[in-house]
Amino acid sequence: MPLLSRLSHRMNNPKVEISTSENSLGFIDAFSIGIGGIVGGGIFATIGLAIVESRGATYLSFLIGGVVALLTAYSYLRLSVAYPSRGGTVKFINQAFGEGVFTGSLNVLLIMSYVVLLAVYAYAFATYTAATFFPKADYEFWHRVLTCAVMIVLSLINFIGPSIAERSEGFFNVSKLLILLSFVVMGLFAGELSFDRLGPADWVSAPAIIATGMLVFISYEGFELIANVSDQVRDKEKNLSYAYFGSVITAMVFYMFIIVVVIGHLSFEAITASRDYALSAAAQVFIGKTGFVLLSVGAILATASAINAGLFGASKLPRMLAKEGEAPERYERKIWGRTPVGLLVITVLVLVIANFLDLHALAAAASSGFIITFLMVNIANAKLAKETKSKRWICILGALVCFAALVILLIQIGRNPAHRYELWFIGALIVFPFLYQIIFNAYKDFYKKKI
Repeated sequence: MPLLSRLSHRMNNPKVEISTSENSLGFIDAFSIGIGGIVGGGIFATIGLAIVESRGATYLSFLIGGVVALLTAYSYLRLSVAYPSRGGTVKFINQAFGEGVFTGSLNVLLIMSYVVLLAVYAYAFATYTAATFFPKADYEFWHRVLTCAVMIVLSLINFIGPSIAERSEGFFNVSKLLILLSFVVMGLFAGELSFDRLGPADWVSAPAIIATGMLVFISYEGFELIANVSDQVRDKEKNLSYAYFGSVITAMVFYMFIIVVVIGHLSFEAITASRDYALSAAAQVFIGKTGFVLLSVGAILATASAINAGLFGASKLPRMLAKEGEAPERYERKIWGRTPVGLLVITVLVLVIANFLDLHALAAAASSGFIITFLMVNIANAKLAKETKSKRWICILGALVCFAALVILLIQIGRNPAHRYELWFIGALIVFPFLYQIIFNAYKDFYKKKI
C-alpha cells in the first residue's frame, strides 16, 4: 500500500479500536496515529490565543509544551511496552494504583478533559465557519448555532453510522496536513516575511512564556492515542519508541514553522483582532481571499475530524469504567445494538460548556486536565519502574515538570482579573470527579447492603 494511503488508513480514526490482528502495526502506522492525533484541531484553535499571550516568544512556549510532552511520552512508551492494551491511560493508572475512588476519579477527570477539549474543537469549528461564510453582523448568532449543530450532527453520525465517519476520517486528516504544509511552504517563500517580531524585544516574561505553553498544551496531547493500539504494534520496543518521540518532535518542528509564518506576516495588533482564526488571517496576507478560505476549510476539516474522533473515543471511556466498577452499569446498556448513554452525556456536557465559556477558559481547563493526567501517568511509571524497566529519575522529572508548569499556569491566570474566574471552572473540573466517585461508591455500598 502506498505511504499516503497507509497514512490515510491508519489516521482515519486514532481513537477507534482498529480491527487488525495482533502485532500487525508497524512504525508508520503508529507514527501516523500519533501525528494525526497531535496536529489537528488544537493548532487551528489555539495559535492566535498563544501569540496574543506570548507575542514574539510564542515559539518558546510551544517548545516548552513539546518538552513536557516528550518527558511524558517516555512514561507512555515504557508503560505501553510493559502493559500493551487498548485501555491506554485508564489501564496504566489502574495498573499502578489499583481500583478505587482515587483511580476512578482520575479516569473521570480524563473523560471530563476530553469533554472540554471537544468544546474547544466545537468552538473553533464555529469560529472559522462563521468568520468565513456568514455576515460579520450575524457572527455571534451563527457561532452559537454552528457550535450546537456540529456536535449534534456528529453525535448522530457516531450513533447511527460510525463506519461512515470512520471511512471519511482518512481524507479529512490527510487534507488538513496538506493544507497546513501548503500554508507553511507558501508563507516561508512569500514576500514581506519578517523575522523582526520574533526577537527578544517582543518577548513576554518567563512565567508568561511557560504559562502560555501550558495554556495551549492541548496542541500536543494527541500522542497518548498511540497507547490505545499498543497491543497491536509489532517490535514494540523499537516501533513505539520511534512513534512516540517521532510524532512529538515532528509536531514541534511543524509548529515552529507555522508560528514563524503567522508572526512573520501579521502584526501583533492584527493577530489580536483575528485571534480566533489567526491562520486564515495570515494566509490572506500572502495568498489573498482564497488563502483565507483555504485555511478555514482546513480548520473546518480538522476540527470536525477531531470532534468525530473525540466523540467515538471518549464515549467508550464511560463504558470501560463501568466494566471496572468505576461508573454506573447504564453506560453498558445497549440500544439498537449500540451503547449510546456515554455518547449522549458527553454531547450534552460539551453543548453546555461550549456555549458558556470563551476559548481562553476552554483551553486553560482542557490543558489543565491533561497536564494533571500526564502528571499521574509519570508518577504511575515511577511507581512501576522495575516492571516497566524505566529510569525512575526521568519519570520523576516528568512529574515535577508537569506539576511546576500547572502551578505557573494557574498563578498566571490568577494574576489576570479578566481570566481569574477560570480558576473556579478548573477547580470544579478537578473536584467534580472526586465527588462523583465518592457519591457513586457510597451508592454502591448502600445498594449492596440493601440487597
